[in-house]
Amino acid sequence: MPTDPRARAVASEYLRRIGEPGGTHDADVRAETHRAFRNETGMTLGRWRYAARMRVARELLAGGAPPSAVARRTGYAHLPTFSTAFSRFHGLSPREYQEREVANSR
Repeated sequence: MPTDPRARAVASEYLRRIGEPGGTHDADVRAETHRAFRNETGMTLGRWRYAARMRVARELLAGGAPPSAVARRTGYAHLPTFSTAFSRFHGLSPREYQEREVANSR
């Protein structure tokens, strides 16, 4: 999480509303906040949001939630779109990630 108050407020709001339609869009955020995100996290606001969605997805999958429910919870309307994004980010499909987590917990 960024420490800059403006960036932290945007991040907190995004995490609070993750998966809800109509959240804050990059165009709604001031340039100073975008710079704060880049300076503090090394990522653009858009990339940070994507990483945050994937972190929440990992947590839900590790907790045993079905991939279809995780897709909806993280704002993806379609499971294949979520699966593609998750696989691109992690190098494993949601199902493979979940199976690996179950195997590692034994």
